[in-house]
Amino acid sequence: MARPKTFDTGVALDAAVRVFWERGYEATSIQDLVDALGVNRASLYATFGDKAKLFEAAMDRYLEATQTGAASHLRPPHAGREAVAGYLQALVDQASRTDVPQGCLLLNTAATCTTAPPAVLAKASDSLRKTEEALHAALRRDPALATRKDLRPLTRFFAAQAHGLAMLARTGAKPSALREAATVALRVLDGAPTARS
Repeated sequence: MARPKTFDTGVALDAAVRVFWERGYEATSIQDLVDALGVNRASLYATFGDKAKLFEAAMDRYLEATQTGAASHLRPPHAGREAVAGYLQALVDQASRTDVPQGCLLLNTAATCTTAPPAVLAKASDSLRKTEEALHAALRRDPALATRKDLRPLTRFFAAQAHGLAMLARTGAKPSALREAATVALRVLDGAPTARS
C-alpha cells in the first residue's frame, strides 16, 4: 500500500522554483533540491520524477505566477503605451523585491543553459516568444499604433528592453536605475508618427 505524501506539493514546487531561479538548472544538484524541498530523494523522485521533470514543473509554476504579474498588463483591455508601461513597471517592481531572486528564470534558462533536455529549453524559449507576441498584440490594440509599418521591430525593441531590465536586475542594478531605463524606452512612443510609409 502506497504511503501518503507528507508534504505540500505546491510549497515544494515553490521551493524548487527558488533554487532553480537562484542557481540555474546546471548548477542545481539533486541534493540541493532535496535540502530545499525538505523531502528525501525517494519522495522527490516519486512525486516529480527526475531533475529535468522537476525543472519543467518549476517552470510551469513560475509561468503561473507571471501570468498574474507582469504579463497581465499585456492582456486586454490594456493597449499601446499604457500596456507597455504597466508591463515594464511590473518588471521593475519585481526587481525591487528582496524576497525573490533577481532576473527571469525563463530568460536565464534560454540564454545560458545548455544541458537541460531540448524539450525543457524549447519551453523556456517558447514562453519568451509568447511574451513577445503578447507585446505585439497589446501594441496593435492601440488604433494609433496599429497602422505603423514598424510595429514588429517596435515589439522586438520592447521585448529586448524587458529582457535587459531582467538582466540588469540580476547583476545588481538599483530599482531607480531600472525605472530610468524603462522611462527612456517608453519615449519611443511619445510623439512618434503613428504611420510609416
